[in-house]
Amino acid sequence: MFDGLRTLGRVIVFDRRGIGLSDPITDWERTIPEQWTEDLVAVVDAAGAAEVTVFAWDGFGVATRYAARHPDRVRSLVLYEPLVTAEDRWDEFARRRVEMVTGILDGAPDVLHWVASSRASDPAFLEWYARAGRTGASPATAQRIWETVLNPRPSEQLFDSVTAPILVLHRRDNEWVTTANLMSFEGLQAPNVTVVELDGHDHFPFVADVDALVAEIADFVVGEHRLPPPQRLLSAVMFTDLVDSTARAAAMGDAQWKAVLDRHDAAIRRVVGRSGGTVVKTTGDGVLALFPSAATAVQAAGQLCDQLAIDGLSVRVGIHVGDIDRRGDDVSGLAVNIAARVMAAAAGHAVYVTASVVAAFAGQQVTFESVGTHELKGIPGTWELFQVLDGA
Repeated sequence: MFDGLRTLGRVIVFDRRGIGLSDPITDWERTIPEQWTEDLVAVVDAAGAAEVTVFAWDGFGVATRYAARHPDRVRSLVLYEPLVTAEDRWDEFARRRVEMVTGILDGAPDVLHWVASSRASDPAFLEWYARAGRTGASPATAQRIWETVLNPRPSEQLFDSVTAPILVLHRRDNEWVTTANLMSFEGLQAPNVTVVELDGHDHFPFVADVDALVAEIADFVVGEHRLPPPQRLLSAVMFTDLVDSTARAAAMGDAQWKAVLDRHDAAIRRVVGRSGGTVVKTTGDGVLALFPSAATAVQAAGQLCDQLAIDGLSVRVGIHVGDIDRRGDDVSGLAVNIAARVMAAAAGHAVYVTASVVAAFAGQQVTFESVGTHELKGIPGTWELFQVLDGA
């Protein structure tokens, strides 16, 4: 999300008081949104920013208060899932929301079903979410913040007093919102307000289809749908996979198999690193890695097979050379899919490559043996594959 916003201009991000690295809240008599609005004023002043676009997903009216009170300093306002509720429904909404939040603070296991359903089963995201919660605020501070941020009524958020153009973004299947019946789009019909509904269930704006969200913000801010261009480069792509890993895991037991996998991962990172490659991600019992050349990829594959054999492990490897798109820490592109399919076609303890790898070795002392033409699932045409025999 931040990569996309950076294509539109300078991005300023800060921790509000009581959260993260900012100073603690000392005044609990004044409303927290008012104090957070003051923080926004201070940060914009300190950054020397002028005519800013404020992008907010706090839902408590910090951005609208700022825009209403400083109209000459706000170029536009982007509100993701704002708390737009009729005045006469606010008390009921606030009560229900406090009940939901109390459940979260008490460790309700289904909170991610509301706020990030598309990542609720992702172990890495679960670990990040738990860590972010622990470092964001102490349990006592979090409890007090949640108990106070919903006290101000909708009229105190000054939404109707904002003169700058406003973009309101809402995911139509967001249960965090619909469960409390809080959105009231009828009340947003104003000349300066544009409402856009996005697909998806997630309440967090930085998960699921982030590209669609960034594209709408770009269109609103600069007048065109704009995304961060992917970094395209030519690379040797390697996929690996342990052979019969399920049976081995069952025979060894969880503890012993975990130790084997730890050695497997360490060996992969060591071999790939020494060959000048980069581990993009592990796949449980395999890896996706990139190399600057076909030669280093094939060399690393041979070393990997030898090292894993010490643990009695057989590994299949697939390598292809082609263009990949790199965005952040991940990669995509047809070359990645081809390498994965080549790996799937390989026999146990074998390195299979495409003709693009063979062509890159012209004149070098490496022996390849054709293993025939194959149809690679989801990849057009037929592909001649080769097994690396020696010299790698």
